Amino acid sequence: MSGVESNHRLVHLDLKGAPPRVEYYEQVFPLFKKWGATGLLMEYEDMFPYSGELEDIACSHAYRREAIDRILQLADECGLIVIPLVQTYGHFEFVLKHEKFRSLREMPDYPMALCPCNPDSLVAVSMMIDQVMELHPGIRWFHIGADEVYHIGMCERCRKKMATENITSQQLFFTHMRAVLMRFKLKYPGVTAIMWDDMLRMVDLPTLLESGLGNLVEPMVWHYLTSFLLPPDLWDRLSKVFPNIWVASAFKGATGACMYATNICYHRDNHLTWLSVMNREKLKFQCIRGMAITGWQRYDHYAVLCELLPQALPCLAICLNIINKGIFTADIHRDVSTQLRFLSVIPLNPFQGREVPPCEFPGSDVYCGMLEFVQLEVSFEEFMHSESRVTWMNQYNIQRNFISLLHIEPMIVQATGLLENLTQLKSRLQKSLSHIYFADTVEEWLYVHLNPKIKRLSEIIESVQNHKIVGNKVKDLETSYIH
Repeated sequence: MSGVESNHRLVHLDLKGAPPRVEYYEQVFPLFKKWGATGLLMEYEDMFPYSGELEDIACSHAYRREAIDRILQLADECGLIVIPLVQTYGHFEFVLKHEKFRSLREMPDYPMALCPCNPDSLVAVSMMIDQVMELHPGIRWFHIGADEVYHIGMCERCRKKMATENITSQQLFFTHMRAVLMRFKLKYPGVTAIMWDDMLRMVDLPTLLESGLGNLVEPMVWHYLTSFLLPPDLWDRLSKVFPNIWVASAFKGATGACMYATNICYHRDNHLTWLSVMNREKLKFQCIRGMAITGWQRYDHYAVLCELLPQALPCLAICLNIINKGIFTADIHRDVSTQLRFLSVIPLNPFQGREVPPCEFPGSDVYCGMLEFVQLEVSFEEFMHSESRVTWMNQYNIQRNFISLLHIEPMIVQATGLLENLTQLKSRLQKSLSHIYFADTVEEWLYVHLNPKIKRLSEIIESVQNHKIVGNKVKDLETSYIH
């Protein structure tokens, strides 16, 4: 085997949360290209304009057909290929949550995976693929997802099939994937399918060979940790079944389901490890097609948002430079910082408490706001759990009017200042986010992260104002920040 690499570098856009307005793509696609990207992995989920029998799947603000055309035009102008991603087994919540498709569930109470033994499942998946393919003429690859299928062989139909045919849940998984892939290959012979690898990782070689997937799909091996925990024989097993593979790293959305700021150090180390692994394993394959740099926006359809795209652009720039140059140096760090107009170098760890450096790139006001929130959240947690507040400003003492002004006054000043800073940040972020995102994204991020802290501080200040303190009322406390 030659180990030839086609060296694609795909930026993954996960649109099941915080889908940007098309205008933002106009600003960032040229940057992706400048940093070394060769394509996009577009995971549309409910942002695709499904129609007809699938109309219910599309969310209220899904991209229109004209928007998809514009996205593809912008990508083409920047020399970026587009690979659509449509889930075909697990992570199917955006479909199965609708009553119309409830009968396709593997488990009635859980909308995560569809039932492979329900003939309507393949019909629904096929219609989804066909509608996406229709709007993506001329593409070379298509990603069918197929990761993290946690519910297999649990419904009555599936148990009966497994018993009748004497097959395992792994073989049932392969049966469904083979049906999806064979139909895809027959209808779109010029397009190669890709799937995530995790459902293949623990499968023994004989079962993998018998699966029939070897000439139907190319696996994409994903791993986001800095220390690799993949099975040591994975590459040998895959190479005996699949001539060509892809790999996948991450530039955001891989360090915590509710993280809002990106630790670049973590992703830098992940990419450096990937370079070493690819160099070691590439001769086992005819071709390592390239790497998808994933940017997860939710861990699943029901999860809250994790790091937003503008906040993670500096990390993406550094990761793409690492892939292209094979190393990470102080010079690369300075060059990327200069490209993004940082007055100093990009902070590699936003949680180290450094002052937010001025910068200027598309969405930099969002980036700066998120890093400012990191520091304000630290201040909030320190205040809420401080010995002074717990001792002299707890709710029990406030309700009993048993508080000493000597201790309470400086804490009220501190709480009021923190409330003012959080409220001002909310106002700025609301404006900044609205330029990039639809209203539901703006509302969700502010509601989850900022509103609870603003509400809690407001309640503390108001509760002190409304109670006597050793026979005296606290007067003239600022209340203009209470919402």
